[in-house]
Amino acid sequence: MSEFFIARQPIFDRNLKVFAYELLFRSSDTGAAPKDLDDDAATAQVLSTSEEVGLSRLVGKRPAFINLPRKFLVEPDLLPFAPDNVVLEVLEHVEIDDAVIEGMAGLGDRGYTLALDDFVYDSRFDNALRHVAIVKLEIPQIAPKDWNTEITRLKKLGVKVLAEKVETNEEFESLKALGCDYFQGYFFAKPKVVRGKRLAPNKLAVLQLMSKINNPETDIESLSDLVSRDVAISVRAMNYVNSPAGALNRRIESIREAVVYIGRETIRRWVTLLIMAKLDDKPGELVTMTLVRAKFMELLAQEANQDDANAFFTVGLFSVLDALMDAPLEEVINTLAIPQELRDALSQELGIKGQSLALAKALELGELSSFDPFEIPAPIIASLHQTATQWADETLAGMAKA
Repeated sequence: MSEFFIARQPIFDRNLKVFAYELLFRSSDTGAAPKDLDDDAATAQVLSTSEEVGLSRLVGKRPAFINLPRKFLVEPDLLPFAPDNVVLEVLEHVEIDDAVIEGMAGLGDRGYTLALDDFVYDSRFDNALRHVAIVKLEIPQIAPKDWNTEITRLKKLGVKVLAEKVETNEEFESLKALGCDYFQGYFFAKPKVVRGKRLAPNKLAVLQLMSKINNPETDIESLSDLVSRDVAISVRAMNYVNSPAGALNRRIESIREAVVYIGRETIRRWVTLLIMAKLDDKPGELVTMTLVRAKFMELLAQEANQDDANAFFTVGLFSVLDALMDAPLEEVINTLAIPQELRDALSQELGIKGQSLALAKALELGELSSFDPFEIPAPIIASLHQTATQWADETLAGMAKA
């Protein structure tokens, strides 16, 4: 059987909370949708893999958006899922004929939620619009001056409007003001302010604390002292350490003991994540993406037998600080006490850590690439990324319970 992996892309609500994930089939040989694989086969792979792995492992309790080509519309019995946790996207090039309309009506009667994908209004969609709950507007294909007309037309029909391929925060704010309900794109990973602003004092303090905690020269006593200065972080860290997720066989009663018992690296990471979680004006998926990126880079380094896998994790963790801190990455890096090698990896993607960062970014787009400095086979790369994604989900779930 050929190797493949499932890429997932977040879909946000108006408060930048993750509403759902779109699942996309990708070949682990190229990282793209295979050119010789048609839509029917790609959807079949997503459905088969999701059923085998378990949909909840891929998307948790959130809905999964799954592309639906013609075959699955006219033969709806091929769908293996109950209707309660999926949104079926009718692909834009599906011919809307009587058979498709009948299939859409039947799926709606069975309780499935339907969406139209990559939508730009055309009268051929009029009949289909009666059976869908969500329409995905392809924003780059619509002139900004026409956004209001398109959104208003759809809102009058009583459907939810999902703006896809939203690339900037400015686009997000404009589309939100026009009434869009959901959003998809990479705007969440870009800072709102990139020039002419200094870091706010509270964020600078958080960043400096993160820097000290991630500095290998910070000893255990200093690390314990830093953590203890923040009551909220101390409480949440201790709660996690003593929770079932911590998997310890006795109760930990002090921050210092936690650092010694669990190990410096584990507590360092958890405290860093807890600090990041305090930046509550940021979308949760940004933190998820950061964790996936950092863990993937660590796993990649371990697979390549690098002796500084923790440094790879740190590069991944710090690579999104511009978005977390609303400031240019160069400015943020200047506040960090990190080696020049890490600075170069972050700012210019130089060296093996920089190339690993470039690979991690490519995977976030559902693509494999030639960036891999270790020449690890693509199926293993795909597997490492899936492992990192699962780890990030479980990590955040553990933090929520702690």
